[in-house]
Amino acid sequence: MERRELIKLVTMATGAALAVPLSSSLLTACQKVTPTEGSNYQLKYFSEDDFIALQNMIDVILPKTDSPSALDVGVDQIIDNMVGAVYSHEQQREFSEKFMALNTYSSSEPSLESYKVLMASEEEKDKLAKAGLLDLKQQTVAYYLSTEEVGKNFLNYLPVPGEYEPCISLESVDGKAWAL
Repeated sequence: MERRELIKLVTMATGAALAVPLSSSLLTACQKVTPTEGSNYQLKYFSEDDFIALQNMIDVILPKTDSPSALDVGVDQIIDNMVGAVYSHEQQREFSEKFMALNTYSSSEPSLESYKVLMASEEEKDKLAKAGLLDLKQQTVAYYLSTEEVGKNFLNYLPVPGEYEPCISLESVDGKAWAL
């Protein structure tokens, strides 16, 4: 599956409309994430094992191609920080229920194929895991697109907007969509 197709599926599932000119290369098998020794990031919400599971899931959603992966730009840490520091206790409980259901569903090892099967599932037992996957996909894409690395290097970025020009060609802005 191509990254562009993955973004299209994510946006259709979440009802968002994103126009992102990302890689059209095929996604390759993602490698399982292992904890890096000497990392100085302090977890705010997840246990170490759950954080590694989160990283593996995120790596399946947006792996490295000709643009950086979601892990390369720190989306895993952003999610940990948001859930741990911003979410209310009720929101944390809901997130945790969905995340644990998704983690249980993909406990063998997350893969694009298993997520496709989950999204197509109509079984009652998969509803919570499916909701967890949709939430995680939405957060991953949103946080990915709002990172400085992606905003400045893969989207058009104008920190101080200039004059409004309603009709411009895509070539005049180097063929890139605008960062938010």
